[in-house]
Amino acid sequence: MTTDDDHSDNVLRSALSRRLRSTSVQLMAGAQRQVTDYLSRFENLTGAYERCLRRLIRQYPDRRADPEFVESFFGTRTLRFAGIDGTMAPKPMYDLLIFFAGAYASEGTVEVAGEDEMVVRYDEKYVNKGIGVSAVLPVFINEVREIDQTILERDENGEIDITVTHTDDWIVDNSAFADYMMGLAEFYLAFRLSERNEYPHILLMDRTLSAELSSFHGETAPERVNLDRESGLIGADAGGRPLTKTDWVYARRLFGNPDLGTPPARGEYLLPRIVSELLSSGPMTREEIMTALDLQGPGWEKRVDKVLKDAIRKNRDIGPVLKRRGERYEAIPQLRGLEDRIRALVDDVCGRIFSEDESILYDRRFKIDGRWLTTVDLAFLSLMSLSLTIQNCWRKHILLVGVAKDSSARDFKRQLVPTLAHVGRLTETLGATDELPDSDRMLFQWMSLREHARLKVPWATIEYDTAFKTIFPHKDGEDGLVSGARRNQISLNKTFVKAYFQLGEGERDPALRSNVMVYDRLVYPGFDDGEEQTLILTHDYGTTHEPVKVVCYCDADSKFQQLIMALFSRMTKKSVPELFGHIKPLFIADKVAKYYYKQFSRLMNSTQTWIATRPELRKLFFYLTTFRERRSEIESTRRSA
Repeated sequence: MTTDDDHSDNVLRSALSRRLRSTSVQLMAGAQRQVTDYLSRFENLTGAYERCLRRLIRQYPDRRADPEFVESFFGTRTLRFAGIDGTMAPKPMYDLLIFFAGAYASEGTVEVAGEDEMVVRYDEKYVNKGIGVSAVLPVFINEVREIDQTILERDENGEIDITVTHTDDWIVDNSAFADYMMGLAEFYLAFRLSERNEYPHILLMDRTLSAELSSFHGETAPERVNLDRESGLIGADAGGRPLTKTDWVYARRLFGNPDLGTPPARGEYLLPRIVSELLSSGPMTREEIMTALDLQGPGWEKRVDKVLKDAIRKNRDIGPVLKRRGERYEAIPQLRGLEDRIRALVDDVCGRIFSEDESILYDRRFKIDGRWLTTVDLAFLSLMSLSLTIQNCWRKHILLVGVAKDSSARDFKRQLVPTLAHVGRLTETLGATDELPDSDRMLFQWMSLREHARLKVPWATIEYDTAFKTIFPHKDGEDGLVSGARRNQISLNKTFVKAYFQLGEGERDPALRSNVMVYDRLVYPGFDDGEEQTLILTHDYGTTHEPVKVVCYCDADSKFQQLIMALFSRMTKKSVPELFGHIKPLFIADKVAKYYYKQFSRLMNSTQTWIATRPELRKLFFYLTTFRERRSEIESTRRSA
């Protein structure tokens, strides 16, 4: 006999089965539509190689290097290299959240005896002899809000909304503090390696360096953060003087290269460039400043006057950064020696965070005068570590290269090609960008498959300035002019160039290709700033037209790229699946990082077991665990029984 309850159960089961079937149909239909859409995007690239891309791709099937260039840049043909990768883990334990992060380097030697003679050797026993840094921070979950600015809710004015609260699980799942720790570990390790007497000639990092530079710059902008409330670094000792908000703001912009003309005298970099010029040349009048920076044309006098007027006034407790004596302007004394003071700050703070001294507990590592270091502080320290590494690489001729395995960037198809066509350097484009594959990586992956008979591995696109990521053809179509991205700003130029590349193909099937990756490398004066590598664009910046000098190898070959491709093609290996198209130094560094991650996980489990088995902590242990943890433990015990 069927009861009403049985009938209700049947109705529910029927409703659930219909819902599951409906979801399945929607999933299949959606997937088929996406696949069809992507296939049509690929078809839109038919003929693109012959029409456009052939001019923007360089092939290196002979894998040759230029020994004379190697000697002229490095001063030797025996090169040391280091590859850096990191690891991190946020681990909940009772009412605590444990943040762990570290970075590790694999090292080796490259002998460049001739064009075809390049031998790569890897150091051994990385776990025992390799260099690395790591740190661990245990905090109560309710304290994570004090150190992780990324989980804070903000109102329309950017102020922190203290009325918004989150569950412990949400905080554990969304905290980014461990990611920031790992980023700092990697950049601090790169800085330490570049500081050594026996420094590596080639420094490889598993990151897109130009993107990290822009990201950290944005995250530490005083317009985005309240340094009084959200930073523990302000007031810290920086070379014998406390770090001020003015130091913070200008340390982010002043560390350029005069030989490359950076920071550039344009856009939001105009004041930092003026300050840099006054620091190096002494007091100047407005006319002398304009002459020194070659600021000519309508609107420049009025614009420079406004910048100088703002610079001699205090703004939101920042500045002034210039003083005026009669008609002459000079930089404030506080900014002299700022690089050395920042170097001392990084050495002190990061030295304590990653110290191997077991007597230095977490409060001394992650607090300064009782104030927590926050994600904003870690971003600033990462930016400073990267900036100081860049300075060391320029001074010592260290080739700094970042490599990204997966990239969703779209600047090649959306900005570079249209801009080159707009200024007359290309006769044809790829077509409507919204009808092409979503990312540059997928575009080149398909192109390599389609044109495998003509496109031999290894190959790479031309090296082009990463400032192109923020350059577009003029918004109103004006011939010869370009516009910037957000707020019409163009990012830092003549600092990094980037290129997409592909290293490997199958032994039996040449159409089977490795993944397309991207690298960016530092720009070097005397090697990347010749007329044949420089493209001068004209930026419509309101009342003035600004010249923007960018590095672009569209009509020249790059000796750096030739060396990088010859080296990378010898660092990959078809017989190892994880190394097919990847490079071994970063692969080894990743394996070492994962080894330390496993060791840390075991240590965490041992600590948790020790706490749980202590008789005097038994009651406390019960109240420290969450309901979800207790339920999970009970269910695990029931299953094992």
